[in-house]
Amino acid sequence: MRTPIVLAVAAGLAASAVAAVRKPRPPRLGPQQTGDADLAATVRAAVDDPEGLRGLAVAVVEGDRVRVAGLGDRARGEPAVEPGTPFEIGSIAKPLTGMLLARQVAAGAVDPDDRLAAVLPGVTGPAGDVTLAELASHRAGLPRLALDSTGATIRTWWAASTAGNAYAGYDVDRIVAVAANTEPGGDRGAVSYSNFGAALLGQALAARAGVGYPELLRREVLGPLGMAGTLVATDAGHLPAGRAEGATAAGRAADPWLGAGYAPAGVGIWSTAEDLARLTAAMLAGTAPGADAATPRFDAGDDRRIGYGWFTSRHGDREIVWHDGGTAGFRAVLGFDRAAGRGVVVLGNTTRDVDPIGLRLLDV
Repeated sequence: MRTPIVLAVAAGLAASAVAAVRKPRPPRLGPQQTGDADLAATVRAAVDDPEGLRGLAVAVVEGDRVRVAGLGDRARGEPAVEPGTPFEIGSIAKPLTGMLLARQVAAGAVDPDDRLAAVLPGVTGPAGDVTLAELASHRAGLPRLALDSTGATIRTWWAASTAGNAYAGYDVDRIVAVAANTEPGGDRGAVSYSNFGAALLGQALAARAGVGYPELLRREVLGPLGMAGTLVATDAGHLPAGRAEGATAAGRAADPWLGAGYAPAGVGIWSTAEDLARLTAAMLAGTAPGADAATPRFDAGDDRRIGYGWFTSRHGDREIVWHDGGTAGFRAVLGFDRAAGRGVVVLGNTTRDVDPIGLRLLDV
């Protein structure tokens, strides 16, 4: 039993030694810019330190006015970021999955209190008793990730340590099998963030609709909003052309996240600032499919509330509806202030946090 662990540790030490010799150069936001020049200048003023950033795609929505800009480059030596450049958006997919739940509830296809086992065949045991609403609001007591072996745990740790794909091999059948052997914890009923729970929710909704999750998302949300630049990449062959390349804030190249089972939680989801501006505008107007998902329903602690995938927080005298996302090489944030009629999207192709930039743009 110890041999794989010893080998993994030895490999890690060897990789660390190589990394020490070949330490990557930290990225720095470059001078390139596309799209709205005034917005690009405002974004640069909102960046407190350009080191650790490489490229940004940003949108600001104010009523019927939408401004979009690209700054920096897609990767070292690559073309400039444009408003239509695809980025991984990570957990911003969770509100989209929440909107699918709101759509199916409105259509009478499911009830928020339906048990998971009644909607997703194959989920037996205690995890089958959690409800769709609990999954959508991180209140099901499920772990952040559910791994099915010691080897999977080691591979996930290694991927997280090397900016790799932590979700490789997790297809729909595998996460259903893992769920059948997972027991909710004692924190059920309290908000405890779970990628696993969000993934099960999306796969349950897809099963009820009789289609795969990518098709359900296209049909119910992306298509009606005209988000043609947003896609679910379930394997490397479906990665978008012209995409930004991810990296750590220290400059290490990152692998795209791929794993069809976890797609509803944000694995393999790519979008653009232009597309997310369409989503933001529709959420502000209340016309987005499943917009009721953003209605706050449960206390999330730290002066936050949560609906189906969407958080609502107070920042000073503002109430912001939002979600952010992070993958091995990307960061993203989408937020809007209904009272002010203003929303922002910030996408970055490194692991440098972009939430502060988004908050500053909301205050401009």
